[in-house]
Amino acid sequence: MAEEKLSVNSSMGRSVNYQATSSSREPIWTRVANDPLSGSCSGYESNESFDKSLSSCSSTEPHKGKGLNVFNAAVFVAGEMAGSGILALPKAVVDCGWIGLVLVIVFCLNACYGGCRLGKCWTILEERYPEYRTSSRNPYSTIAYRAYGKWCSLLVSGCIQVTLFGAGVVYLLLAAQIFQELLRTVVPEITYCMWFLIFAILTIPVMWLGSPKDFSFAGIGALLTTILSCFLIIAQIVTEGVEMKEPPKHAPHTFKEFFLAFGVILFAYGGASTFPTIQNDMTQREKFPKSVAIGFTVIFLLYLPVSFGGYFVYGDAVNSNILLSLQRGPFELVANILMAMHLLLAFFIVVNPVSQEIEEIFDIPHSFCWKRCIIRTLMVVAMILVGETIPKFGMILALVGGSTITLTTFVLPSLLYMKLCDQKSIDWPERYIPLYERVYMWELILIGVLGGAASTYSAMTAIFSADALTKPCYWPDVK
Repeated sequence: MAEEKLSVNSSMGRSVNYQATSSSREPIWTRVANDPLSGSCSGYESNESFDKSLSSCSSTEPHKGKGLNVFNAAVFVAGEMAGSGILALPKAVVDCGWIGLVLVIVFCLNACYGGCRLGKCWTILEERYPEYRTSSRNPYSTIAYRAYGKWCSLLVSGCIQVTLFGAGVVYLLLAAQIFQELLRTVVPEITYCMWFLIFAILTIPVMWLGSPKDFSFAGIGALLTTILSCFLIIAQIVTEGVEMKEPPKHAPHTFKEFFLAFGVILFAYGGASTFPTIQNDMTQREKFPKSVAIGFTVIFLLYLPVSFGGYFVYGDAVNSNILLSLQRGPFELVANILMAMHLLLAFFIVVNPVSQEIEEIFDIPHSFCWKRCIIRTLMVVAMILVGETIPKFGMILALVGGSTITLTTFVLPSLLYMKLCDQKSIDWPERYIPLYERVYMWELILIGVLGGAASTYSAMTAIFSADALTKPCYWPDVK
């Protein structure tokens, strides 16, 4: 994949850091309507006004805050995605047929490419607008605004909220399911819904931390627990495969089942919503594509053996949660515990961009304060309400994967990158995209739109079918 060429030399090789001095910020919806910036840095009407504002928006003093390095960022990229994908992919691959194994590989490459394009998009913004060289709470929406304007920024913001909020609820539900299975004989009186409530309440204090750089333990812990759990799952699958006396059955599947599985596979690679936020916490943001490449390499090495094992060992007998297909034993026990820990740690990563976006709407200070605690506590309450109302989220994975994740991970990164590169100004270095790369990006967009639409339709019809509706946790039993 060729890098874009710069036809105008600039001083970007020299490290210059800018620090915002304005203390006031407008809510994000007001800013999006005019400009994603605030205070004296917004609403530029000419290059002259832009130049005059640089002194008040930036500083040549080095930034003294801590940040993530390339490895730390890669850990967050991998740790945020790996868990739910490992659990759900084997069933999705089986429902797709042998082509599902191909999709696991192809989607990994395409999602990695999209993540790299997002990183390049933010590099372009920093190159053109020095005020973006400081931290941003809503970087993905800002990229969309600079590319297509207000409507695209609102679309991205809405997709991120739906994707990450839904993923956070699913993570807590999966963790509750695992712990209920583990402790069913020890504390049988604690139900699945009660475990969900317990875990949601326990997450509140950690939710009060600011951004990923404030809880790096979550990224490292999420990745380590996933890797260890994955090794144990693979070991158990291999053990059962060796003892297998007859090959697994693979019955034909319908188009509806295929596209539901299609959406689940998309969901497994749906981390792009958090990528710009992770990049914004890096000390060298231009190196974020390296972090994406490392993160997806780890993801691929975890996903592929589990997917192959589920397909060739269990076949149609595989459960939608691969852990429930494993035979009881020490490997299965430890893998369950580690995966539950991963889901809880990854929860903090996926919901953080949602928290920051909501705080921006209500103009909450960046520093720790009681307003942040109130807002984030209320968000957990909202998740409790959703999770207790819809305790089974199997179809939601396909719905979110086929709709918002398809947009934010497979469609918008290429679209935004091409638009930013096509923009021209005498003050900006010119960027050139080779024809073959542009064709490839349009193919990704077309496949994402068509496949995502089919997956979304299949998920919607499945969710609202009569046999798919479930009773809320708080609904009294009818005797």
